[in-house]
Amino acid sequence: MWGVAMEIARALDPRGWLLGGARGKEAVWVAWQRASPGIVSFTVVLVDGIAGGGYFPRAWRLTSFALLAFVLAALVGRRQIALGRIERWFLGLVAALTAWTAASTIWSDTSGTSILEGERDVVYLAAVAALLLGLERESLPVLLGGALGGITAVAGYGLGTYVLFDHPLNPIEGKLLFEPLGYANGLGIYAAIGILLAVGLALAVRPPLLRLACLAPLAILVPSLYLTDSRAAELSVAVGLVVLARFSRRLSRVLTSAFAVAAAGAVAAVTVVSVHQEHNLAGRLLGANRPHYWHVAWREVTLNPVLGSGAGTFERYWLLYRPVGSFARDAHNLYLETLAELGPVGLVLLLAALGLPLLVLRGRRDPVLATAAAGYVAYLVHAAVDWDWELPAVTLCGLLCGCSLLVATRRSDAPEVRLSLRLLLLVSALGLAVLALIRLEAGPHLPFAS
Repeated sequence: MWGVAMEIARALDPRGWLLGGARGKEAVWVAWQRASPGIVSFTVVLVDGIAGGGYFPRAWRLTSFALLAFVLAALVGRRQIALGRIERWFLGLVAALTAWTAASTIWSDTSGTSILEGERDVVYLAAVAALLLGLERESLPVLLGGALGGITAVAGYGLGTYVLFDHPLNPIEGKLLFEPLGYANGLGIYAAIGILLAVGLALAVRPPLLRLACLAPLAILVPSLYLTDSRAAELSVAVGLVVLARFSRRLSRVLTSAFAVAAAGAVAAVTVVSVHQEHNLAGRLLGANRPHYWHVAWREVTLNPVLGSGAGTFERYWLLYRPVGSFARDAHNLYLETLAELGPVGLVLLLAALGLPLLVLRGRRDPVLATAAAGYVAYLVHAAVDWDWELPAVTLCGLLCGCSLLVATRRSDAPEVRLSLRLLLLVSALGLAVLALIRLEAGPHLPFAS
């Protein structure tokens, strides 16, 4: 088993950066250390995926605590931590967005829900901090491979139970594949990110058998995506393939043509199915109720143009102004909902934070970078038409890809984190970890005001 692990490590790292020139037992120990990011990413993605996508507070509080423990370990145990300017800005903007979300409880219509929204954002802040403070550039293939393994395991569990056991008609999801995340579209983008990671990592390695190993998860992920009937996730795969082809090493004409055909085929399939099933193409592509959600969210914006109505308050405005009888807690558009609930300041913080990793792509061509970029862009596209932010299992995969972009382009002369900043981060992480434990026992068990 160790021999296989060493071959994979060498295939992903032909220049010897991963093993640092070590041999024998020392090389095995170094390989084991380098494998730890993959083990962590696999575990987090798997556990949150199995736990209903991390939708409920108990799951995200435990995830926050675990990730903050990694942050503390990095701050205490690592002698040197270097962060580039863009990484510091990214961490600062995510922290500012979390703080602004929590501060919205002051003017929120439903302060209890706003507190919970701020708690969920702590998961994302902890994940970003853990990735940026604990990762080195040479560990990225292992990190992305671990995430691919976790996504495949979760999708495989859902697909296996769907095929082998009776799948009764669900009153909300019908006959779609939606478990274990609990939402078909959420499982769709989850599988879509996995598909892009599988294809990207296959391009990043050269041995044919290892490429086949990277592509093997497609046997689970592609049927899973199909059975979710998530049109937005299928279109996100198409966009991700374009990104992958653009920023990977220059591909042969055969591969470029294959990517183009796959992307065009995904778009064509979604369009044809939409036309066949419903005369209103826009309604079928977006979903019949999404225009209604967005109309109510915009009304929420006009009623609260400066500060927003407070995090997590869309549900209340939907009940007041909905034109149809269906129930909804989210506007199915991260960016519009952020504007409605957190105002222009919240939207600027969100767009600035999520947009920063994309800036590092300019003028670069690298297969690992392209793999992370494809998964990240797919997440950003899908978040515009669904409530991925409320499913930590999905958003953590997106942020993992986004942080990988930043770490992959970290310069060798990046400034070291000074003692004062390290102490500030240490105190902050410790305080949030204690808060997560307290809320684990004393906080509400549902992700909305009770």
